[in-house]
Amino acid sequence: MICNYSCSLLMKIIGEEHYRMKAATKVAIATLSSILLLGSSANLAAEAQSVKKAQASAVKKTAATAKSISAEEKKFIEKEIQRVKELTQESGDMYVLYHKYPQLNSGFDISYWGGVHEFTTYEDYLKKASTLKGSILQQPANLPKGYKFLTAVIEAPIEGKFVDEVRAEGKKSGKPIYMKKIDWKEAATIRLKYTNGEDTLGFSKYAVDSVGSKKKGFFNDKLPAHVFPKYVFWNDGGKYEYSISLTSLNLSRKQKIEILKAAVKK
Repeated sequence: MICNYSCSLLMKIIGEEHYRMKAATKVAIATLSSILLLGSSANLAAEAQSVKKAQASAVKKTAATAKSISAEEKKFIEKEIQRVKELTQESGDMYVLYHKYPQLNSGFDISYWGGVHEFTTYEDYLKKASTLKGSILQQPANLPKGYKFLTAVIEAPIEGKFVDEVRAEGKKSGKPIYMKKIDWKEAATIRLKYTNGEDTLGFSKYAVDSVGSKKKGFFNDKLPAHVFPKYVFWNDGGKYEYSISLTSLNLSRKQKIEILKAAVKK
């Protein structure tokens, strides 16, 4: 932006004075360029200085908070973090943590551990998915010939009444960090991927946001023509939305819609 603006202004001056440019004009142009560049540099320097000050302030705040925490509390936090790591690795369960000192957690008073399940076989995925409430994704009966299962992911919700409950319980406990296991019954996100060795065919289920809720039925993505994968979305009016994506143009929109409908089990 700095160079473009300076060059544009200089070209305008040169154009107006093309046939009667004198030494004084040349000096004026050079001076104006210097002023613009110096002024812009000064602004950039001021912004950089402002960012540095903000960063320094944040570091000081975190350091001050750390100093105000007792050695006993620090030890407790370290032990609980290590404990939740081990619990999630062993069981795959989901835990929500309340942080009394959010400055030690990137400014957030809530964090999530576990709740993400990854699968490399369709059988293992279906075993977990069949225990959940609400709609799930399944291998469509009209899956194009040559496609085989690749991966699946199921993610627990990170929004809901349970977050407020953990926050309230955490504050009431007075502990520097409070941990609670969450028994969730409906997935917030599900993703399935298939491949034929060249193209990747994907299916997704995810919670509808405030913008997405305004659209109903089937609709395409708004990505440029050269950007892949290509998506078709489906909003049936519920709290979840579904999509099908393909890394090529080998399926028509009509085919994608029929396959997507077959992949959603309600």
